[in-house]
Amino acid sequence: MAAAEKKVEKEGANLLGQPKFSVLPNGRLKCVETGHELFEKDRESYSQCKRCRLGLIDYALSNKKPPLNMFTQDPDSRSKLLCKLTGDKINKSEEHIWKHINGKRFLNKLEKEEEEKLGQMDWEDEVGEEIPEKVGKREKAKKKGKQKGKEKGVMGNESAHGEEENPELEDADFWMPPVGERWDFDDGGGDRWGSDAESGDQTAEEEAGVYRKR
Repeated sequence: MAAAEKKVEKEGANLLGQPKFSVLPNGRLKCVETGHELFEKDRESYSQCKRCRLGLIDYALSNKKPPLNMFTQDPDSRSKLLCKLTGDKINKSEEHIWKHINGKRFLNKLEKEEEEKLGQMDWEDEVGEEIPEKVGKREKAKKKGKQKGKEKGVMGNESAHGEEENPELEDADFWMPPVGERWDFDDGGGDRWGSDAESGDQTAEEEAGVYRKR
């Protein structure tokens, strides 16, 4: 009894807690982690035996439950574990696991890894904030360029259409005098046209008379 009490008092003993049991139809108990069947009267003794404790370690290791998620089974020895963080090999026992995860080497490595992760997260946050800003500036520049292009196109079209469709400019270039008026703005144009015809006839007659005399 004294030896059992001293064993329980060791640091790291019962690191994984007590096993879980399910009641079978025949009244016996079955350990959930190890699958071992036992009577109710053997529950306490079994919970502290080496077989049960090793079964709890294997169960936590396969299901990646803390703190066994930091370890893997040593491929060279069934009774050893390999630490993922430090690369050290330790005995497969709760006492040795507890000592290792509370040692300076493990804690220093863990702290360093956490600092690196935090630095990586901060860097990703900074990059993630900068990228949208740059994209936003580029989009604004593109929109301004498009707006300027549209304004220039509109102004060009307006000037082109203004020159082609303005009727006043066409009238100014091709002015015609009103009907019944002379180009020299002479109100007596009708008489002058008539006198010219008559004078033309007289000249012809005079010329004919001259020829006759000759």
